[in-house]
Amino acid sequence: MEGPMPGPDEVVYDLVDVVEEGDPEGAASPRKAKVAVVTPNLKEEIAAKVTEVTERVAREMIPDIVERILREEIEKLKAR
Repeated sequence: MEGPMPGPDEVVYDLVDVVEEGDPEGAASPRKAKVAVVTPNLKEEIAAKVTEVTERVAREMIPDIVERILREEIEKLKAR
């Protein structure tokens, strides 16, 4: 990055208008809804991938969380 970093009180960007690309007037044009065509096979693949990732994240995170909670509860019981 070139140049000095801005200070905490310095304004980097002052965005006041949103202009749609290709709109010379600068007025926001109405947006058209985008529709994705999804086949049943694709839905199954997405569901399988979501399930796989969710299970992997749960296997990685839950044991550490449970261990931490158990240790904290044991410490609370010891302190009594």
